[in-house]
Amino acid sequence: KIKQDALYSSLRRKFLEENPMCQAHLPGLCLGQASEIHHRAGKIGSLYCDINNFLAICRPCHNYITIYSKEAIELGLSEKRNT
Repeated sequence: KIKQDALYSSLRRKFLEENPMCQAHLPGLCLGQASEIHHRAGKIGSLYCDINNFLAICRPCHNYITIYSKEAIELGLSEKRNT
């Protein structure tokens, strides 16, 4: 787990450097500057470090995606998860 967290930290930093702007662009919420990573398909197992699962986003957009998961799926910002 520690090794995986170290890898994630490195991947996260690089992904945000390469994608500095929020990729969600939710009107009325978006701050523009990305500061976080949203894992579109979740963080379980190999998904945690899979950059194809990453979305660079700002905190307000991340809050929206978390609270309104059904809408986020419809907008293509998240994937349906089996939970």
